Formats: sequence, C-alpha cells, structure tokens
Amino acid sequence: SWGENNVLAVALGQCVYLWEAATGNIRHLLTLQHDDDFVTSVSWVRDKANANYIAIGTNHNAVQLWDAEAERRLRTLDGHSARVGALSWNQHWLSSGGRDSQIIQHDVRSRNHIVSTYVGHTQEVCGLRWNDEGSTLASGGNENLLCLWDASMSRRGNN
Repeated sequence: SWGENNVLAVALGQCVYLWEAATGNIRHLLTLQHDDDFVTSVSWVRDKANANYIAIGTNHNAVQLWDAEAERRLRTLDGHSARVGALSWNQHWLSSGGRDSQIIQHDVRSRNHIVSTYVGHTQEVCGLRWNDEGSTLASGGNENLLCLWDASMSRRGNN
C-alpha cells in the first residue's frame, strides 16, 4: 500500500516493512506475535492530515491500526471469523473484507467500532476500494462477483 506520506508498506509473512521513497530508507514496523499468524492485507489511511495511520489485516481474523511514525499499535478491531484479506479507507471509516465473505464497516473513532456489515458475497472478499468521493465502495469476491455499495447504507446494522 502506498501512502499519502510517500511511504510504501510491504507485508512479508509476519512482518510489515516501510520503504520511504524520498530517502530509500527501510524500517521494520511490526512482527505479528503468533507463529501461525501472518499479514494478509495492508492499507494506509487516505487522508493527508492522518497520513501516518495504517491498517493491517491478519490471518487471525483481526485488523490492527498502527501509527507508523510512532511505531506503535493503536488498537485492534475484531468482527471477522476468518482472515482479513482486503481493506479500504473512507475518511474515519475502514472497510474490511474477509474470508468469511463479509464486509465490515468500522468507525475507527468509536469504541463500538462496527457500523455495519455488508452481506453479498458467498466466498472470500478479495478486493475493496472506495471511490475518490467516498460515496461508493466496490468489492470483489472469489465467486467472481463485483458488488457496489452506497455509503448512505453505512449505518448501524446489517445491509
């Protein structure tokens, strides 16, 4: 994932590394704790004011939020029952897609972070992307379906 801060995040097994394009420096951000866990997705926030925040999806069904500049984990978001293979930001909302075929909309500012769950795929969600206006989320699944989700549907509950 290439961030607004001109830093490329690369997942290799249990680790995430950051390559700074301006300097060529490489930094190690994290190593997951469990031997059977590995990084399955990464996504920088798409907001220049918060460009140091990155989401990390894991094989252990969780999404970790990190402050890359401070090199510390801020919180862990749960909700999936299988690996999290796709992530996409829309301001303070983070959409996560998993092998459980669900898309979860998280409000990262809230303690009760799950805003809604989108159900439309029957297999793993392998791709997510919000359009630039933040009005539509596109999702792709391993069953070869493309779904479009209207942001106005993101309210607490299932959609």
